[in-house]
Amino acid sequence: LTLPFIKAIAKATEEERRFWIRTIEKGEQIDGDLEQALSLLQSHGAIEATRKDAMEWAQKAQDSLSNLPEHPLRTLLSNLSVYVVERLT
Repeated sequence: LTLPFIKAIAKATEEERRFWIRTIEKGEQIDGDLEQALSLLQSHGAIEATRKDAMEWAQKAQDSLSNLPEHPLRTLLSNLSVYVVERLT
């Protein structure tokens, strides 16, 4: 859950940065902040960028696992990387 916020904050305007400081750093939330946060995450492409990163990392994991001998644990790890990414969509 952290990476989308990092990506959104990196693209934030000064006003948006003040919003993130108030809501996350200071923990001061008011009505409408959740909707505002979701809107900022969406408008800056943070959710989609995070999903793309997750897919790339899952593929790297799959590639690394292919070097290991066949084993039930290898299959489990492979399935886990796919499951985690599919949960994001």
